[in-house]
Amino acid sequence: MDMKIKAKLTLSLLASLALAACGGGGGGGNSAATPSAGSASAPAVASAPGPASAPDPASSPALSGEPLPSLSSPQSGSAAASGNGVEGVWTTQFGVDKTTALVDPQGNISYLNTVSGIGLSEFFGVIAATAPNWTLTSGAAFIGNVYFPTTSGSGSFVNNQTFTGSYVENGTTVNLSWNYDAANALAVTQSSVAGTWAETGSSLTIASDGTLSGTLSNCPVSGTLLLATPSSSKNLYTLSVTGTTASCTLKSGATYSGNAAITFLPITGSNLYARTIFFMIKTATNTTVAYGQLTKQ
Repeated sequence: MDMKIKAKLTLSLLASLALAACGGGGGGGNSAATPSAGSASAPAVASAPGPASAPDPASSPALSGEPLPSLSSPQSGSAAASGNGVEGVWTTQFGVDKTTALVDPQGNISYLNTVSGIGLSEFFGVIAATAPNWTLTSGAAFIGNVYFPTTSGSGSFVNNQTFTGSYVENGTTVNLSWNYDAANALAVTQSSVAGTWAETGSSLTIASDGTLSGTLSNCPVSGTLLLATPSSSKNLYTLSVTGTTASCTLKSGATYSGNAAITFLPITGSNLYARTIFFMIKTATNTTVAYGQLTKQ
């Protein structure tokens, strides 16, 4: 690893925490083919560190980071410059409550809710969007480690600005209100994710063609991280991994897939930001969910 200063997450997902992450406490993944309430593996929650501290000039190298991309002047080919208005990274934060959401060009949507850095709920679904409206066609929510199918979702969006609406899960209406994130102004290539990205318990080494190997929550995996729109410059990727160890939560013989994007974390003591890869993946049967945010090494 080089001597770059690494911004740490304000979320509990920094180690690519799987629900019931192997080696992180909690039970093993549920292998039931048809999920029901309680069928998702229970999460191993790590305490959340604060933002990275500024380095001691006597013992550390110069601070390394970059400014945020600008939504008012998005980079050519970025989602903000050439997307469909709804695809991209969406976020909202109120005090210690934060939501990070991803919507890809095919309408696959996923988001993570955290409070004081602890992941509380996750959502995966599919929307049909025709400006200015969207409708939920399917969805799966994980609340307090319990799986619930979702229904009756709809709302509206303002291109590259806001995403609002609601859906019903377990008989309760969930309201959504997100803002378009500055990460959408970043233009990328497939090789933008090449290199090693890591945090405690997790490390992925990604080749320039998107093939990868490493560990997620101490579970060995292999797979790919590919642009959601091939040959585009939009900052949206599809992560697909398979475990290589039968006894781990991300076990061999199962595929875990979902969306990912390059996101930015502030470096304390500066106006600069560190790049990370934020991702959310799950099995097709909703038995195991994993999410994380790994920093570039």
